[in-house]
Amino acid sequence: MASLLTTAEKDTLNSAMLDQHDTFARAITVYKDAVQTVSTPSKSFNSIYGNAGATTSITYAPQSSSVNARVQYSHQFDQKLFHDEQSDSQLKIKMDEGTVRIKIKAADFAVVKEAKRVEFDSRTFFIKSDFRGHGLFDTQYYTFYVQPSE
Repeated sequence: MASLLTTAEKDTLNSAMLDQHDTFARAITVYKDAVQTVSTPSKSFNSIYGNAGATTSITYAPQSSSVNARVQYSHQFDQKLFHDEQSDSQLKIKMDEGTVRIKIKAADFAVVKEAKRVEFDSRTFFIKSDFRGHGLFDTQYYTFYVQPSE
């Protein structure tokens, strides 16, 4: 099927969207589950038959990464945001006060998809929604919502 835009025009539009993201993005810290390392003090330790004096020590190594993201605070998500007041909408969307929208590049999705917490502006948030991919011609960005952990 023929396209109304040439490949060069598509590349120009994608570049403009990338410039917008780079202009307004800022660093956020993403935390994944810690890596557990189990060490035993003795090679003769047997957890099945029990060695009352022997113990197993578990150490946790935190995993964090920094990615650039656009952050949009919204103080009030009311129904006006999701539908026209004149029409009878059947949307049943509920957005809690304090919910924040985060947009990341598709290249950072692999880092963020397994995250448990996100930190920015000296506050900790937990991921509240699924990831939604979008872009002009293909998936270039992912959007998700976070909720303050307080």
